[in-house]
Amino acid sequence: MTEPLDDFDLAILDQIAAVHAVVDPPPADLDLRVRFALDLEDLEAELARRTDDVWVGSGARASERARTVTFEADSRTVMITIGERPDGLLRMDGWLAPAAALRVELRSADAQPDRSVDADQAGRFVFDEIAPGIVQLLVHAGDETGRQVVTPAIKL
Repeated sequence: MTEPLDDFDLAILDQIAAVHAVVDPPPADLDLRVRFALDLEDLEAELARRTDDVWVGSGARASERARTVTFEADSRTVMITIGERPDGLLRMDGWLAPAAALRVELRSADAQPDRSVDADQAGRFVFDEIAPGIVQLLVHAGDETGRQVVTPAIKL
């Protein structure tokens, strides 16, 4: 039989919690991220999984960096490359596989408005002048199912 926790036990647990809060605190924007991820109008969307997230040098300038992220769902793969612009904003180049001319929406958890573009027949799309923050992509279906693909939220 287990004895109930006494004041000494509770004090030890409080100390452990204090150490944990210093060593591994939750992100300050955790509540914003959770609300953003749950705020989808269409709950029938297929959730893509992030399968690759790599920072690489780009171009001839060593100071330029780009981030490539790949998301996979059963029906579609979305690959994006996020590049830094000289003005502090970002550019996102993306590709859909299988290639299709579909509407792609860039949702933002921050004050910037959501935007959408149409991918070309090769599945290529671009979002330019993106402010750093938490974003998510929503790929609208091009068939009669109406099923969308949504990526997890990522911080740019």
